[in-house]
Amino acid sequence: MTTSEIDTLRNFLCSPESIDATELVNTLGIINISIEGPNGGQIKQTILNSIPLSEIFTLLGGYSDAVTSTTCKILEKLLQSMNYTDIISSGLKEHLALGLQFNSSEVRILALCQVEKCLESETAVQDLVGSPIFPVMLEGLGYEDILISAKVTEFLIKLANHAGGLHAIFDSGSIAILNQLSQGNESVKFRVFDLISQISISSPEAFQLCESSGALNAITSGFNSTDLLLKLNAIETFSKINQSHAGYIFLERAGILQSLVDVMTHDDDGDIVLVLVKCAALKFFGKLSEIEEADFSEVNNKYKILSIIDSYLLSSNLDLKITTINIIGVIGSNPRGLKLLNASVALGNFMDLYQHSAGDIKIACLQTISCLFGASETPPTELSDIAHQIYFQIGGAPTPLSTLISNTKQTLEDLRIASFAIMQKMALHPWGQTEMSNSKEFIDYILNRTTETTKLGKEWKFTIVQTLVKAHNAENIIPPNIFDRLTRYLREGPFYVKTEATVAFESA
Repeated sequence: MTTSEIDTLRNFLCSPESIDATELVNTLGIINISIEGPNGGQIKQTILNSIPLSEIFTLLGGYSDAVTSTTCKILEKLLQSMNYTDIISSGLKEHLALGLQFNSSEVRILALCQVEKCLESETAVQDLVGSPIFPVMLEGLGYEDILISAKVTEFLIKLANHAGGLHAIFDSGSIAILNQLSQGNESVKFRVFDLISQISISSPEAFQLCESSGALNAITSGFNSTDLLLKLNAIETFSKINQSHAGYIFLERAGILQSLVDVMTHDDDGDIVLVLVKCAALKFFGKLSEIEEADFSEVNNKYKILSIIDSYLLSSNLDLKITTINIIGVIGSNPRGLKLLNASVALGNFMDLYQHSAGDIKIACLQTISCLFGASETPPTELSDIAHQIYFQIGGAPTPLSTLISNTKQTLEDLRIASFAIMQKMALHPWGQTEMSNSKEFIDYILNRTTETTKLGKEWKFTIVQTLVKAHNAENIIPPNIFDRLTRYLREGPFYVKTEATVAFESA
């Protein structure tokens, strides 16, 4: 490319009537391709020396989609090596603000990518939050384009990691914008709540600003709505806030935990709306049990969560019952939760339900049992004893292990996977290693390459063997001849197939 195309573009910007639209598109196309060529750096510098960037920005949206698209590509390349301060110094502050409001997603993304560069320094952050660009960024949460609004959310969360950005997001002007956005459609409202909740858990200072600004009160008010979607969205947002100890304290102080419990204790399981809210509340408390900083035993003592869960095991509503079974697995998948369950009547009643269930309920129970067995990768004696008692209650003849092996031979995939998962978690426990290595049925099944034909089944069998061989002290628990066979299986991999010569030799 010669400088003629650059001259043509410069002349057009001075006198738009100098060339027609088709020639403009062709000129821009040649410039765009040339910048990508071997002399791209030199060409970019020539353009920057010849034409102010602010003038190139005026091509966006004023002519045709083709002009806008190609100009975006050119600007992206010209701005690539420039930091935020350089860009603003080039007189582009107003153009970036306008670019963020364009109907074209391509222009918005171009502007967003340049604004994001401010995160590279505190000085640039301060410059941004004091500029007209910042309120436009906040308003970007309301964009219909989900990709753009998601990028805006991601940017604002990162901005909140800077002191200047955090305080700017929660000043009165910003809160007014966020409140106004929250009055729009439910998707935008949830987007705003999601942003606030994610920022609130980033630091104690962030949470304090969220609370003092009144932003968190707006979130909690959603739970009191009669609108189901808003209510469910509010609970989902509570779960995000609940990921920090400060968030848990806020929800406790705001009475949200008590409100959730009040809903959960309503008796009518025939009300589909109530059941959906109960399931969401169950999941909330399941997540709460996983937070290390929160004392779930204290929560249970105050709100009797396990008693509510126990009562749900008798529910006539299938969705509520299965959700309850799953949440028992969530609570019991960590040492604190398993001990708490073991000290309650809920665990015994859950196993009673398993023994008298079939179909989806039976499968859900098996999935939960695998979670209870795996509360620790190196289970201490107390947890291993609890798991052992649960194992006995699985039932089966001659042993519960026989039941699990039988399940893996069924055609129902969920049943097979749940049973494989239990055996894999069994292998973590000394009693499981003993039970497995003493069972001829298990050893014949697990080491016989022909008992599984599916890729998934072969991978599960391999994982069970791997867990057995690598378990703590397993070499001293499993008889040497069995351990050697397991080790060889592990060495050969999950998909090993004997060659015909080997089979013939072994037969001879």
